[in-house]
Amino acid sequence: MDKVRLKVLGLSYSMSQAGAYALILADEGDHYRVPIVIGMPEAQSIAIQLERIHSQRPLTHDLIKNLADAMKVKLKEVFIYRFDAGIFYSELFFESSKNMIKIDSRTSDAIALALRYGCPIYSTPEIIEKAGVVVVHTTDEQEEEDATIVKTIEVNNEMEEYSVQELTKMLEEAIQNEEYEKASKIRDMLREKNKS
Repeated sequence: MDKVRLKVLGLSYSMSQAGAYALILADEGDHYRVPIVIGMPEAQSIAIQLERIHSQRPLTHDLIKNLADAMKVKLKEVFIYRFDAGIFYSELFFESSKNMIKIDSRTSDAIALALRYGCPIYSTPEIIEKAGVVVVHTTDEQEEEDATIVKTIEVNNEMEEYSVQELTKMLEEAIQNEEYEKASKIRDMLREKNKS
């Protein structure tokens, strides 16, 4: 099975769910952005690790790592193996001196642990294509012009009124502005329009 390595780009507030965050992943070639909606506790745990902040007491993911370390088990990789109905499914691959241990995990927890271990995060090309947003690289002048257009258009239920060309332009602008959750909604609307 082909695997694509992913990297964590950062976190942003979720536009679709109050109190939630969007974790943004990217493939190594920087062609796709994959937004994953996660809860506030997981976002906090990931942000603390990304910012290299040391908490006075261990957080849940620190506790899991400490327990695994004490048992001489090391996280070797995270694999996002399924995307269904907007939900990502992941597996943790721990290695002990005797064997490899596979454990099912929520993707947000898996990534929080991967950051603590510095281990790779993988997915499949199919999942990245299905859940990801293609990154389009443009010139600086075009970026400025496109950013102005995107700021004047709100992505909401009225998106159905826009043409395929307008939605395509909005998608490019959302990607340029690193608004990946917005871009994924526009992408879904484009897919629906192309079906009809």
